[in-house]
Amino acid sequence: MTSSANSQADTASPACCGAPAAAPAPQNTAAQQQPREVLIITDSCCNPAAAPAEERAVKTVTEAITATGSPARARLVSATEALAGALSPEILAEIQSQLVRGTARPPMVMIAGQIVASGNFTQQEVEAALAGTSA
Repeated sequence: MTSSANSQADTASPACCGAPAAAPAPQNTAAQQQPREVLIITDSCCNPAAAPAEERAVKTVTEAITATGSPARARLVSATEALAGALSPEILAEIQSQLVRGTARPPMVMIAGQIVASGNFTQQEVEAALAGTSA
């Protein structure tokens, strides 16, 4: 096993979409780990019946950001935009993998390169994910 001093460097992964890497942060750098963006990935561009779910997702994420006092901003990304290059190939591959496995469904909330909520999610789920990212 490696020493604890090396474990952070050993587990750090490259940053995704400019977000902080998903490595554990020392306690005194919590402010540096706060997300800059909370992505809401939707398919209403291809599936107009999903528009109400998209509207609920945007409202839920915005309220969670406000409730936690996070400096992050919500950004809506349609499936069409994602496939056209708005998201990195690595993130697209992760989304597609989770969709195929059935572990995620639109709309999806992504923080720091990780899907943290999907489908019919609650404000509390997003708040917990924001707290986990910034704590």
